[in-house]
Amino acid sequence: MKYHCKGLKTSILVIIFFSILFDLPAGSQTIDYNQIIVPQGQRPASFEDYLVQLAWLNSPKRQILELQKMKEAKEVDLRRSEWQNDLKFNFNINEVSLENVLRPSEDNFVLYPLYQLNAAVSLGSFTNAKKEREREEFDVKISEMETNEYKMTIRAETRSRYRRLLLAIETLKVRIKAEEDALNTYQLANQRFKNANLDLEELLRAAESSNNATEKRLAAETDVELAIIALEEMIGAKWEAVRKYKDKFRK
Repeated sequence: MKYHCKGLKTSILVIIFFSILFDLPAGSQTIDYNQIIVPQGQRPASFEDYLVQLAWLNSPKRQILELQKMKEAKEVDLRRSEWQNDLKFNFNINEVSLENVLRPSEDNFVLYPLYQLNAAVSLGSFTNAKKEREREEFDVKISEMETNEYKMTIRAETRSRYRRLLLAIETLKVRIKAEEDALNTYQLANQRFKNANLDLEELLRAAESSNNATEKRLAAETDVELAIIALEEMIGAKWEAVRKYKDKFRK
């Protein structure tokens, strides 16, 4: 009996725990897409955020998405007033009665009313227009979601390319130092070989090590150049023109 009660208490605690867990406000996990990328006119908090902002503002796809959203919004406005196209007016004049007005006579046969004004609109225009408008409103929301999705994509891609450039630059520094050390080692080995203090095999190993270090340095330089090209493609500006602003964000 005690074991059963203990198990029951444990189950109740587990239920309470998960109830609290799933009742946590969803707002803490939502994303403010207006802050994913720093809006134009606001100062980014870091150089990296500045690059993301630059990539967003210079992106042709961003302009396409914004134009698409404007187009969808215009479609919604057109749907709101489309029912007016189906509104019809008819105006009829009673010719017999009009004759009496022009030439009154007791013998004239008068019909009333003298004229008729009718207005007609199809009820289907309202229901169909509402459905069409709702569909267009969905298209507007889809355009907004596509824009938000692209914001996240361009932010992640810009940051990734910038980090790869930083890694390539640091790797190049290491390769340059390694090449200098390998060259010094080879020069020392060559001097010892001339003084007959080193055999040919060890000299060749030192030369090979120096050549390998040079090859790695050249490859590292290429990696830096390729990383710069990739980042420039993203931000739509030359790296040399942008990098000078980096120090301003350190202050």
